[in-house]
Amino acid sequence: MFRPAVVRFASPVAVVAAVFGVHAAIRFGGLWNFQLIALSMVVVWPLPWLLCGREGRTEIGLRAPVSRWWMLSGPAASLAVLGIGAATAWALFGSGPDNWFTHHAAELGRIAEGVPPGLSAPGLFWSLTVPPMIFSPLGEEFLYRGFLLRVGSARWGDRGGNVMQAAAFAIVHLAHYGLLPVQPALIALYLPTNFAVALVLAWMARRSGSLWVAVVAHSAYNLGLNALVFHLLPALVGV
Repeated sequence: MFRPAVVRFASPVAVVAAVFGVHAAIRFGGLWNFQLIALSMVVVWPLPWLLCGREGRTEIGLRAPVSRWWMLSGPAASLAVLGIGAATAWALFGSGPDNWFTHHAAELGRIAEGVPPGLSAPGLFWSLTVPPMIFSPLGEEFLYRGFLLRVGSARWGDRGGNVMQAAAFAIVHLAHYGLLPVQPALIALYLPTNFAVALVLAWMARRSGSLWVAVVAHSAYNLGLNALVFHLLPALVGV
């Protein structure tokens, strides 16, 4: 998967561990500076071209899907997972502080304070939604469903690689909510929710043969997430 010049100095597992370590370290800096979360995505973007040749990029899934229908069914599946997660969160916690959707709405509200005043509600929505539809779907899919899934599966089998990438994905998302302050009830739902999302995205990437399907589905998930909190928690967002 990697260029010969890369594996000459380190094994594929060591390369992926180093990439993940840098990504995670920057991302957890987002606990204190939210902008670092976007930076943790951007540093991953060029890696498929820096670390891999053409065959390696094809191996991690940077190719067309086996069917164009995946570009529609993938986003539909991701929105279904979002709906299940939201229904569970509201059933357990309502709009209280242990519902991570509440924290997401409040975070959008803090970001909105830096947006130029006078925007309409749709303008505010898109200004807060377009970046998450680009930054994390590219960075996270390249890293988790690309590098971690492929290298993990080669080392520990398909099931082991799938569990490993999903666990890493879920744990790193604690850089968003659950740690400052520590909220055990929120974490108890937030971790398995993100674990399930990662499993579904990995399933899409494998069945479709294309990482781009997971990118588009992930982008749709983030679009749906913001649309949900704008609709259900407008006061927290500042609409």
